[in-house]
Amino acid sequence: MNKLPNANDLTTDELLSLRLIVSRSFMSGSSLLPLHRARLIELGLIQKGMGGLLPTPAGRMAARM
Repeated sequence: MNKLPNANDLTTDELLSLRLIVSRSFMSGSSLLPLHRARLIELGLIQKGMGGLLPTPAGRMAARM
């Protein structure tokens, strides 16, 4: 992707999953559907770390749009 992804690039369910991670700042990886988790990681909106999922700066911006 040549641009930062935003809310318009996500399905409603993906955006809700992203907003949930952003609101908590950290979640267990199993808290999301595998398909949503994989897509959000692929877009660079979340990342795996410390045994769970964390929002990236791009993810925080997309969640607020």
